[in-house]
Amino acid sequence: MINSLLPPGFKDEISDLAGIEHKYKNTIINLFQINSYKLVKSPLIEFSNNFNSSNALKIKVKKNNQKMILRDDITMQIARIATGRLQKKVRPLKLCYYGEVVRDKGSIIRPERQFLQIGAECIGESSYLADVEIIELALSSLESVGIKNISIELSSRLFLDKLYKNIKNQLNLKKIKLLIRKKDINNSLKLIDKKYHEYLKNIFLCIGNFKDKKQYLENLKIDSSHILEIDKLNNIYKKLVLKFPKNNFFLDLTEFDDKNYHKSTRFTFFSKNIRGEIARGGRYIARNGNIAEEATGFTCYMDTILRASSYKEKIKKILVSYKISKAKKMELLKKDYIVETYFGDLDNIKKIALKKNIKYYLKGDRIYNSVK
Repeated sequence: MINSLLPPGFKDEISDLAGIEHKYKNTIINLFQINSYKLVKSPLIEFSNNFNSSNALKIKVKKNNQKMILRDDITMQIARIATGRLQKKVRPLKLCYYGEVVRDKGSIIRPERQFLQIGAECIGESSYLADVEIIELALSSLESVGIKNISIELSSRLFLDKLYKNIKNQLNLKKIKLLIRKKDINNSLKLIDKKYHEYLKNIFLCIGNFKDKKQYLENLKIDSSHILEIDKLNNIYKKLVLKFPKNNFFLDLTEFDDKNYHKSTRFTFFSKNIRGEIARGGRYIARNGNIAEEATGFTCYMDTILRASSYKEKIKKILVSYKISKAKKMELLKKDYIVETYFGDLDNIKKIALKKNIKYYLKGDRIYNSVK
């Protein structure tokens, strides 16, 4: 007997959400393309490396063969394409993509292990203006599919990374990372040297509304790299708040980042009363051998977008005889009907429309409501 059950975190999508997801994906990709982001496609399977295997589903291979995975993220694939086959293209190189990703493990916030990712990347540009453009593009994309009440959280891993480099005890480091992720400053301080207490306290002060918390960033200007990063965060905020005064902007320098390729500035998008982030992005280095380029980009999570969208998709479907003329069918399509053909006796068309939950049917040249 064939087992029809699916592994945890996977599902067959047989509702109208499959069609809605397809529609939203096209809307977002079209927006990317009119903003000059070139669409590229990458494979579902690739060789395993340090950047793509943290939560990837491993593929069993013969002994001594190179390990392979099902991709759990597409960003690094785009970086590989940009620094490989598209290496000679003029920078900045702007690319976009969509595709299914598979995770080895789900999480409490996102138990789904397979979902559609859509994103855009700008490779070969170090200016903070590229980050501003990416965030603007992300906001426009989300708004285009009905996402409202969007909040943007700005962050950077540079600050905590400096602290972590000074902690030599790996067991303590693991505990400290977990405590910081839980926002537990008191127990975190117990595990680190007192000379770093003020530094960590200043990091924790940078959690909240950006406007209210940006003053505390000044306390973290301890060297040139910190000054540059803080100036970048402030400049990004200044540009965005002028263009999007109705959106909320937050700062959180303790934000946990499960992407080990992000190197500095990060941004996460949330929608009011919606579980999980709806999009995420940030700065990283696109590498290929000796080639290393500054890059920034973002990814939309379509499972969350479908939950967050304020749009109420109305599907206007009509049942018609398969003998319908081409001209009549085109007329219905222009009126935004979804046309399904019927092969049986027209005397039964209303009955079949009701059974199929199709609101309208065509008999002769007249459209009828099947529920009346």
